[in-house]
Amino acid sequence: MNLTLALTFVIVFCVSSAVLYRSLVDGAMTQVRRDAMLQAEMAMAVRKYTMQDVRPLLPPSSTVLHPQSIPAYAANRTMALLEETRPLYRYVEVALNPTNPVNRASGWQVDAINAFRADSRLTELTHVIESPSGDMLYVARPVRPTAECIGCHGAARSAPASLLQRYGAKDGFGWTVGEAVGAQIVSVPTTSAIAQARDTWWRHVGASLLVFGTLFLVLNRILSRTVIAPIETSSSTWRELATKDPLTGARNRRSFEEQGQALVTACSASGASLALVAVDIDHFKRVNDSHGHDIGDAVLKEFAQRVLLASKRRDCLYRIGGEEFAMVLPHTDLSAAVAFAEVLRRSLEATPFGGAGRLTASFGVAVLFPGDSLDTLLKRADRALYAAKNAGRNQVVSQPN
Repeated sequence: MNLTLALTFVIVFCVSSAVLYRSLVDGAMTQVRRDAMLQAEMAMAVRKYTMQDVRPLLPPSSTVLHPQSIPAYAANRTMALLEETRPLYRYVEVALNPTNPVNRASGWQVDAINAFRADSRLTELTHVIESPSGDMLYVARPVRPTAECIGCHGAARSAPASLLQRYGAKDGFGWTVGEAVGAQIVSVPTTSAIAQARDTWWRHVGASLLVFGTLFLVLNRILSRTVIAPIETSSSTWRELATKDPLTGARNRRSFEEQGQALVTACSASGASLALVAVDIDHFKRVNDSHGHDIGDAVLKEFAQRVLLASKRRDCLYRIGGEEFAMVLPHTDLSAAVAFAEVLRRSLEATPFGGAGRLTASFGVAVLFPGDSLDTLLKRADRALYAAKNAGRNQVVSQPN
């Protein structure tokens, strides 16, 4: 029951902790992605502001190129200023064929732009890269030219003279409206967010272990008192009924065969001595015939109690027949067993039995030999017992062979 309860708690704890960990990590990554999207939206706002409010104030000139009027430059520059307060955050705009070679895409950036070109419905791609300072989440969004962009990036002959004078007429032209020519790339560190998620998870683990441990102890105590204890009590009662003789309180024949054989096996394996004493009340039939079976039952019960009291062992006396008993004495040699049986014989003879008067008993003693089983040992003890009865009863006879 305890194992089942503990296993249930472990499974519930592991599953709930795993689900929470996944949820916290996913939540952290969602927040990181949200930060990245916020940077991208800020850059788009700067681009829009540059197109609508800055460019009209700085009209194209044939001799002077105003970087402030270029949306990509304005976005990169503004976001670079923000990076001073957030050192690990980065924003760049790259293109397959940029006017400024510095903005040329490379590596996975090229793959992202080609993916946007292949699928016009694709609006976002993410990529995680490990770095010495921690994992970085890169989020790419397509740059698709509008009609305003074509004025500078359509045909080279239509581009401002100052642009051509600075960068030439080779790169950054031939763009069309809506075509994915580049990408906004936002990089955001994930280390801090994941670390916070893990700290939260570890706090949850600690609190859960405390709660689960307390709950386990409480439920264990409740179950022990309301379920386990009654079952154990009932089982103990049934074991007692199955192994004890209900009249005398001695162990029954079944218990003798099981426990006696176990003791024989153990002593044979270890080389320890073991003795078996067979006991029979003399002329017990006369007690039943003269005083009735109630007195006979009382004699059997008193006999067993007196033997148990004299032996000071509650587990060595077995009732194996009507008035026949056996005692299994591990770690006892022949002389000690005979002396013990003689003490019992004298004790039983000395004190009359209630309702039946003075009674005697005969004893047969045998010791364990190599190769013996409980059955062969009992047979030798029975032969000794019969010899004691044939010799006049009320005596101890040993049968070493």
